[in-house]
Amino acid sequence: MERGQRVDARTRHSIDAYDAAARAYHDHWWDRRPLDAVRRFARSAGRGAIVLDVASGPALDVRGLRDVGLSVVAGDRSMEAMRLGLHLFPKRPLAVWDLRALPFADDTFGGIWAHAALQHLPRGELRRAFGELRRVHARGPIFVTFREGDGDLERVDDPPVGEVYATTLREAELKALLIDQGYRDVEVERRPDPLERREVAWLHGWGLFGAPGT
Repeated sequence: MERGQRVDARTRHSIDAYDAAARAYHDHWWDRRPLDAVRRFARSAGRGAIVLDVASGPALDVRGLRDVGLSVVAGDRSMEAMRLGLHLFPKRPLAVWDLRALPFADDTFGGIWAHAALQHLPRGELRRAFGELRRVHARGPIFVTFREGDGDLERVDDPPVGEVYATTLREAELKALLIDQGYRDVEVERRPDPLERREVAWLHGWGLFGAPGT
């Protein structure tokens, strides 16, 4: 996907909201990071693997990924989130980018971490966005999460940010998006909301790329 592509107004609203609440968002979610998924991802990638945190926000998951022995390259569309991330991790490779046009060569990374990374894109852009993740993925695991549902950039509440717009998926849709990109051993887990909201559930999608044993 070409750089400089138009950003949907609802996506822009969400980016601006995360910019305005970067520090509060970091502090609110720090103790709610998916550390079980981090450990599983690390076991699959292998110690020392170079992995991509494709929409890292204020570097919430960077420390967890680093602490389990991974080399993390991270970025986000939110300028303020990246400023905070660079303040917290001044020696980490962090950058601002559009995940629809990643600034990396094909087959660069040994793992793709996409925790809540693609949910702020319109439904019609998801297939190409998954294709961009696959383009830079050489081998190893992918982890990608969405809220469960049928929405196309519908209003949702994301404390402490407030109202943002998110695309939500069903299990079969997320599984198909991964399989269509050539991932194997694909599975999707339905998980409770970290904030214990009864009306919210999350889907954790997993897959592997590359021949078994590579």
